[in-house]
Amino acid sequence: MQITINDQNLAVDFSHLRNLEEALVELNEKFIPEGQQLFQVEVNGEFFTERYPRESRYVGLGEVARLDLKTVSDADLARSILVDASQQVETLLQALEKSASLFRLAAEDEANHYFAQVLEALRWMLQTGEGACQVLEMDLGRVSSPQDGDVTGFLKRFQDLLEEMLQVFEEDDYILLADLMEYELSPMVKQWQNILSRISLP
Repeated sequence: MQITINDQNLAVDFSHLRNLEEALVELNEKFIPEGQQLFQVEVNGEFFTERYPRESRYVGLGEVARLDLKTVSDADLARSILVDASQQVETLLQALEKSASLFRLAAEDEANHYFAQVLEALRWMLQTGEGACQVLEMDLGRVSSPQDGDVTGFLKRFQDLLEEMLQVFEEDDYILLADLMEYELSPMVKQWQNILSRISLP
């Protein structure tokens, strides 16, 4: 089997391994430099992406004539994730609008479904921003702009709003919840999108 990492040939004996998963784990542990992440895998000239968890475990090494790997720096990967998160905001805003509309129509079951998705997406967006800043060694407290002000203060206001919304949700005041989603949360999500876009720049 011929193996390359970032177009550099790698002479390694994998006769003790059985499948692609084992090969990728060993390559990642022994040959991917610190500060780099495995980003792209090609098997026999075809891009390989797992369609289900651990699919690579079922690809025998006898089926692999050529394995090409590409890596990306932690910082570049963090910036890429920030760009993706920023682009996901449009989908989140649509779900917010739909959920608010359904709460106003008293379609509570469907609205609750969208609301749960919104909360999960918000949690992911906030964690993504904070995690990427750690990788980029960027202090969120020092990130500010005339439009958004101090990011630490913004995140505190964001957290306070989410807590208020959860309280309103528990009190079954769905009209107030819809108003909070539309008039307060949506603008804050757009601000977070701007912040993510800004910190994704090199």
